[in-house]
Amino acid sequence: MTGKKDKNAFAALSQHRVLYADTDAMGIVYNGAYFRFFERARDEYLRQRGLPYSAIEERGISTPLTEAYAHYYSSFRYDEIIAMECWVSEIKRASFRFEYRLFLPENPEETKVSGYTVLVTLNKADQKICKIPAWMLELLTVGKND
Repeated sequence: MTGKKDKNAFAALSQHRVLYADTDAMGIVYNGAYFRFFERARDEYLRQRGLPYSAIEERGISTPLTEAYAHYYSSFRYDEIIAMECWVSEIKRASFRFEYRLFLPENPEETKVSGYTVLVTLNKADQKICKIPAWMLELLTVGKND
């Protein structure tokens, strides 16, 4: 699975109003800001699944980013509302991939920015890559749209 959302996958939907600090001198969202939006959408995904990132860390796991990609189709501007859709598209032994689709709520058919991030599971105690724990796999499992 690469980029295309499985119709059975759980997808979290959240929103962000573009702040002036998100934009460049032209009032257009600065390209690097989208990675913060992706993080915000990813955090909301975990919250909607019932386990915020802080609870994952309390269980001894951290999930550093190993890869990030964004494709810019068109720009967002200051004070617009960005709808952010996020889902897990791939799970491997010790890593997983989140996909993102950003659009205007009033025009959900038009994707303005899409992208993905890949995260790896790390044992916080010894800072080594570890297999995704069963409890976390259950959290991330594609197709649990409950």
